[in-house]
Amino acid sequence: MMDYGELYNATKDAFTDALAEHKTRPRLMRIDAFEAEDEDGKPLKVIGVIDDDDMMKFVVIEEDEDGAIFPSPCSTVYRKGVAHQG
Repeated sequence: MMDYGELYNATKDAFTDALAEHKTRPRLMRIDAFEAEDEDGKPLKVIGVIDDDDMMKFVVIEEDEDGAIFPSPCSTVYRKGVAHQG
């Protein structure tokens, strides 16, 4: 049978392990939307910034071939007309 100290340490270790495995959701910071481009010159609409595991990413609106739109993280965007100037 465990004594109080062993039970306390086992419980504490279990909680510590569980918390370490728990990933926090990225934090979203809304910004004034602006038009930009990806590295290929494709137009993008930037609507926010997220902090995902200490890496800042832009949130852009993507559109698929069916016309559906959805938010997508993007690490690099360019001002319009700059991306493909090399």
